[in-house]
Amino acid sequence: MNRFPIVPVAIVALTIAAAIGAWVIYWPIESQRYVATRAVVRSPSIIRLVYTIKHERGAIGQETFTFSNVDGNAKVAYEGTNHTGTLVARFTEPLEGYEVANLFGEVDRDGIWELPTMPPRGDTSTSYTVSVYQSTDNKDGSHRFSFTDPHYWATTGGRQYHIHLDKNKPVPDLLKLQSTSLAEPRFGKLVNDFERFNAPGFRATLATARAKLRAA
Repeated sequence: MNRFPIVPVAIVALTIAAAIGAWVIYWPIESQRYVATRAVVRSPSIIRLVYTIKHERGAIGQETFTFSNVDGNAKVAYEGTNHTGTLVARFTEPLEGYEVANLFGEVDRDGIWELPTMPPRGDTSTSYTVSVYQSTDNKDGSHRFSFTDPHYWATTGGRQYHIHLDKNKPVPDLLKLQSTSLAEPRFGKLVNDFERFNAPGFRATLATARAKLRAA
C-alpha cells in the first residue's frame, strides 16, 4: 500500500506559508520604495551654471560659459565677444557623460550657494560673475554673485573692524579694535573648478573660438 509523502508535503507547505508571510510583510515596503524611486526618475531636474568673465584688457572683452543639465540631457555653451560687442564667437556642445553633474558637485562643495558679491579689490582688470540655478522635485533655488581677483580674496581680503558706540562709554581706541579677516579662498576654488572643466572635445572647440576673437 502506497503512503503519502508526509514529510515533503509538510516542507512544501511551510515554504509556501513562509513565502506568503514574507510577501505580506515586505511587499508594502518594497512597493513604497518602488513608487518613490519612479517618482524621482520621472521628476524634472534642472541644473544651470553660468560663469562670466569680463576682461578690461586684451582682444576678448567678455566670455560666458553656460553649463546645463535638463533631465539628464547635458550641454555646455560658450559666447565670447570683443570689447565693442561687434564680433561674437559662440558654440554649443551636447555632452554624453556626467561632466556637468560632476562640475555642479565641485562648485556646490566649494561654496557656490554661500559666497556673496564682493567689492572690486586687487587686480580689477578681470571680473567674474557666477550664477547657479537648480530645480528638482518641484523645488528650486538660485544664487548670483560677482567678484574680482580671486587670488587677492584668497590671500589678503582685507579686514573688517567692529565698532560698538555707547553714549555712556568713551570712544573706543581705534588702534586696538578687534577685526575679522575677510580672506576667502573659495573664490579661487570656484574659478579653478570652472577653468578645469574638460569634457571631450570642449577645450579644442574653445581654443578655436578664442582664436577667432584674437585674430580680429
